Amino acid sequence: ISEALKHNTSLTKLSVEGCGLSVKGAISISEGIMGNSSLEKLWMGSNEIGDDGISAIAGALGNNKISVLDVRRCGITLTGARVLAAALSSNHTIRELNLLGNPITIG
Repeated sequence: ISEALKHNTSLTKLSVEGCGLSVKGAISISEGIMGNSSLEKLWMGSNEIGDDGISAIAGALGNNKISVLDVRRCGITLTGARVLAAALSSNHTIRELNLLGNPITIG
């Protein structure tokens, strides 16, 4: 997927919900979206990507035009949420973010 995303200029939506993606899969997708100029919506819900996976995705958000990111039920904790929040502080394209069902707790 990574190589295909790097070179694709027409794909605007990608859903890999519930596909059994792991951290490794999330890293691969992050590498692909880093230079992608067409992808606008990314649905990754119900995959166990955890904090390391969302950190990789967060690191790639500044180099594309993704406006919708769905990472519900992905095993993201407060640690991963903080990394994502830091990335979003300088991101001007994300308009919709779904973190539902992640064990993000404070305290």
